[in-house]
Amino acid sequence: MPPATRPTSSIGQEYPTVLGYKIVQLLGGGGFSRVFRAVNPESEAHPQAAVKVVSYVSTTQRQPIDRRALQKEVQIHSILKHDNVLAFLGSVEYAASAPDNYVRGLYILLELCAGGDLFDKIAPDVGVDEDLAHFYFTQLMAGLTYIHGQGVTHRDIKPENMLLDAQGNLKIADFGLCSVYKYKGRERTLHGTCGSLPYIAPEMNGRPYQGEPVDVWSSGVVLFALLVGNTPWDEPTQRSPEYHAYLSGELLRMDPWTRISVDALSLLRRMMHPDPSRRASLAQIQRHRWFTRSNPLLEAGKCSDPVSLAERLLHGLIVSGDMHLHTDGQRATLPAHPSLSQPEALPRHPLALSAHDIPSSTAQPGRMSTAITTQMPRTQAADEFTQALGYFTQSSAAPMGMVLQLTRFYSTADPPAISAAVTAALEAQKAQYSVEAMADDTTSDWLESHDENVSTASLQGARGARIRLSVVDRRKCALKGEVRIERVAELPPDVGVHAGQPGCFVLVRRSKGNPLEWRRLFRELCKHPQVRPHIA
Repeated sequence: MPPATRPTSSIGQEYPTVLGYKIVQLLGGGGFSRVFRAVNPESEAHPQAAVKVVSYVSTTQRQPIDRRALQKEVQIHSILKHDNVLAFLGSVEYAASAPDNYVRGLYILLELCAGGDLFDKIAPDVGVDEDLAHFYFTQLMAGLTYIHGQGVTHRDIKPENMLLDAQGNLKIADFGLCSVYKYKGRERTLHGTCGSLPYIAPEMNGRPYQGEPVDVWSSGVVLFALLVGNTPWDEPTQRSPEYHAYLSGELLRMDPWTRISVDALSLLRRMMHPDPSRRASLAQIQRHRWFTRSNPLLEAGKCSDPVSLAERLLHGLIVSGDMHLHTDGQRATLPAHPSLSQPEALPRHPLALSAHDIPSSTAQPGRMSTAITTQMPRTQAADEFTQALGYFTQSSAAPMGMVLQLTRFYSTADPPAISAAVTAALEAQKAQYSVEAMADDTTSDWLESHDENVSTASLQGARGARIRLSVVDRRKCALKGEVRIERVAELPPDVGVHAGQPGCFVLVRRSKGNPLEWRRLFRELCKHPQVRPHIA
């Protein structure tokens, strides 16, 4: 295989080496920013990193970026050093004085979270078991307690900003809306509505508010989403029937609230008290009986068993059937290709889990864990969690992306057929979309805006296709992303009878919006009668 070419922008500009890191692969992005994987073999602590490139170039469709706000984000993030905060590694600006062939903008070097999004691995309307919810909530509280100890409020706590490292530990990300609210013991009130409506606190209504209670409220919504796989309402106002029913107490007698244990519900109600002066503080949360419960997954604030963590995290996807959306539903075997999140291939023997082995919704996670871990080789690698996820989900066979993506499938069909099926499914979801052919050059910045919208028939003979999409989710929030369809010479052994045949790899990748809602969209696309027959 020839050496990979470094990514370039849509007009051929280059991305420079950033603080010793060579940019090698586009991971995603949207609007002003792009996120790349970068490598630096000389770095022992971070041989791989993520580079967020924020463009300074304005177009007729968008106003120039607020550089002061961007610099504030960098300054605050750079001082935050905690195990549960995404590590800031540095930043470099390439502005007007930069060489003409460089993409101008701010280059922010960040820790690469190989485990991807936490909520990408949680089944909508199912959630995770209490130990898992407690594990990630404990790490969220540890990170937030540290952040607030520095006098900073995040103001945008939501699933999109909760990432996982290679060991499965949580990292709080994206400090674009953060603010310093406390300095030398003195607090100030804040102004401005920040964040996504399902997660913001009710006092963010145009009036001054305090920094800690708004993060506590958002964390409560995140805990609810962990436990049941959904948000409690679309916005915390009287316009929302669900929130109105919450205020009256009626909502607590309905599903999914009735599925939550007594202790967890007690904590949620204290965290989501409508009156911020009566809402639990971060310190009070950590004294609550549900928070102080023992957890076999936790050891000194970190994951004690990454393989068990991966198994239990995926349990909800198995119960809901989501684990088999990207297969024909008849198998769940070990991938025969190296994991993209680490250099060594896992042993090539089958995973003891097939369609008839899928547990019922009443099965205990511990029982499933016992059955699977007898087959999963235990290692002491730093990326044990991502190895396990690749092992259990066949993700290691995917040819794109270093960060684990579970919303993908293989197909024996060609790009025109898959594109036609996917666009039909998108129309059923009332999504807006545009289709473009994929050129032979895979290194260009394909997230740049294009006016071109080609017909699916014109994709005949193309190496692949990209379908950019946007849709409003069930909570009235925007979802944006793309479906990337790429030809492969041979389908991997995981696909059973179709192994070795030519086909396509299809990746459904989110650029904006709630990962739970994106997974829900992926589920609907895969179940569509025109898409389902094409899944290998």
